[in-house]
Amino acid sequence: MQKGAADPAIKQKVLDYLDTVEKAKSKEIAKAISEDKSAVDLAVKELSFEDKVEYLYITTTFIALKGKVAPPE
Repeated sequence: MQKGAADPAIKQKVLDYLDTVEKAKSKEIAKAISEDKSAVDLAVKELSFEDKVEYLYITTTFIALKGKVAPPE
């Protein structure tokens, strides 16, 4: 896995991709933006700390833009 800070370009690609879908798995994001999964994981982790994305646990883990997916009723 990568060490250090995430590449800002990858973080932007992740945000741009998540803006086009409701939710996605990190493997799907990596494939869609043509980046290594470990780099995407690092970017998502940082974006989560920055409160821009959130992890959703719906039988498996998904990632979505913060507030884009409504909480379950």
